[in-house]
Amino acid sequence: MKKKDKFSTIILGINKNVIRVLIGLMSLTLILSSLHLMTLEYQKIQEHPLLLVDVTTLFEVFNYILIIAIGYELIRSLLLIISSDTFPTLPIIQIALIAVSNKIITLDTKQTDSYTLIGLALLMAALAIAHFLLKYEKVAKTDLTTENRE
Repeated sequence: MKKKDKFSTIILGINKNVIRVLIGLMSLTLILSSLHLMTLEYQKIQEHPLLLVDVTTLFEVFNYILIIAIGYELIRSLLLIISSDTFPTLPIIQIALIAVSNKIITLDTKQTDSYTLIGLALLMAALAIAHFLLKYEKVAKTDLTTENRE
């Protein structure tokens, strides 16, 4: 029994170190992509007509911003995984909701078939239901704990 516990501890330690490396790489990527976004925006502002940005550039910039925001949320969830012994399902579901929302926001509906749109709608609905149920479970547990104290 003790060997299994020691083995599990070693494997968990290895996994946490791998996640730390991933967090470092993702942080570097977020810094570099933020710098790329700033230079892209600066170049677009400097083009003729001066200080005017067209709609396609805005679309591209917003896409970059949303991707950077998803990366930030992913780093936060990885930090939660490292600091916790349990798997933080609610933040993972929230990140998935943000990612699917990003896809929907940046989706060109003229180039997308109806099956993809239906699939994204079903995926969004499933994630929303999972989020609701996890939130409801958390509230129910909190209510039970409060009742037990009184």
